[in-house]
Amino acid sequence: MSAIIIGTGSSLPSQIIDNTYFENFSFYTKKGLPIDKPGKEIVEKLETISGIKERRFIAADESSLDILYEAALNAIEDSGLDMNQLDAIIIGHNSGNMLANKGETFSPVPNMAALLKNRLNITNYECVAYDILFGCPGWVQGSIQANRLIQTGEAKHVLVCGVEVASRLLDPHDMDSMLMGDGCGAVVYSADEDKEKGILATATFSHGLGDLNNITLGNSLNSETSGEIFFKMNGREVYRYATTWVPKVIQKALDKVGLTPNEIDMFFFHQANAKMLDAIAYNLMKIYGQHKEIYSHKIPSCIEFTGNTSVATVPTLLDLVNKGKMEGFELKAGQKYVFASVGAGMHCNAFVYQN
Repeated sequence: MSAIIIGTGSSLPSQIIDNTYFENFSFYTKKGLPIDKPGKEIVEKLETISGIKERRFIAADESSLDILYEAALNAIEDSGLDMNQLDAIIIGHNSGNMLANKGETFSPVPNMAALLKNRLNITNYECVAYDILFGCPGWVQGSIQANRLIQTGEAKHVLVCGVEVASRLLDPHDMDSMLMGDGCGAVVYSADEDKEKGILATATFSHGLGDLNNITLGNSLNSETSGEIFFKMNGREVYRYATTWVPKVIQKALDKVGLTPNEIDMFFFHQANAKMLDAIAYNLMKIYGQHKEIYSHKIPSCIEFTGNTSVATVPTLLDLVNKGKMEGFELKAGQKYVFASVGAGMHCNAFVYQN
């Protein structure tokens, strides 16, 4: 059996936060010293480097579950399935359910998949509902697990979602906080007897060594700001890890099925910043001696208007393309895709897909 995509959905909050929102913030260095530059200058530089012009934040009276429910419902409706036909629900996230009207307060219990199953009113108790804590690559890893459930005959239909509400964990004194946004993406996979379609090959790397603390939660860069759960990132090291290892994990997946990048029609990459996207693509093509080829037409990018939505990025991007919302990109029968992500752990993963 193969795992094929039969439905996609996404939810981007209606509250649009453009870069001018941050111009009056006071930013600090990683050593906790004030940065003596105008906020506008800092914001403009970050936009140049990251390519991010805006992102979405959920409202104070919304929770993570709200956007998770909307994306999941969209994907299930797109699939044409009855909800009780689902055999499994897998949710990738980083902080449990961010509660409405409670600021940065979040709850990991009950788990997000159980909360979603309850909200959807799924009565099939054999539909197992569980979460994955795997950083930004959580949705890709959930898809890899869905593929295995389908291949072993344990499931026929699996819903895999990635949800991120980063806005409640942002340090107002950290420039990296401008990169993040909220959102949710969802995909329904189903069993298909055609083994030449669907997920063809997968690969995952988990290091967890010197890179362990590249992305964490911690104190504000401003020592006078209380709290211990602010998003923290060593940008230089994250960039180095991503541009080194994502091409290698993609290579491992491609080599399993004897494919090269020039045979891939589209790459659905994690969207951390525009510069990183280009570097990952260049280094991947270089492995295969194809670095002089033009590849931008194969890489859709939504980072300009979503920011980095972490675990929600890849499924959201897929849904936007699937629904015809990304100009110049269209899913067609017979195409081959690579899905890849990277994030806290550090982890990176990829899978090859035949449409």
